[in-house]
Amino acid sequence: MGGGLAGAAGEPGRAGKRLSRDAQLRAELELCAAYGIPHSQFLGGDGRWSALDRAKAIAWAEWQRAVCPECHTRLEEWDRDRHAYVTDTLRCPGCELIEQERDHVPTDRSGYGVKIQLLPRAQHRAHT
Repeated sequence: MGGGLAGAAGEPGRAGKRLSRDAQLRAELELCAAYGIPHSQFLGGDGRWSALDRAKAIAWAEWQRAVCPECHTRLEEWDRDRHAYVTDTLRCPGCELIEQERDHVPTDRSGYGVKIQLLPRAQHRAHT
């Protein structure tokens, strides 16, 4: 965990193979990107961006560009194995409630821009 990047990840323009193999590194880099910090700082370093930190950040950005925004898989994964993923069904009660409420939003111009959000019942003025 947190060692140097193996192979191509340290080379600009090529997201390394380590990102494909190392779920822990992907999780760490995702957090680093969210907080805008170098990986070495996440691991306890002083917060200065090293050459390795920059290479990891570039590799992470390249990795993210290759991820489908809908299903969150990468074409490379499917190229290696057409059965790399299986489907699973999940019912989210929150999403279900939002869809039900969406049925009450007008489909004409008066409904343009209407956003439906979930609020904890205790915080909503109509239910307190």
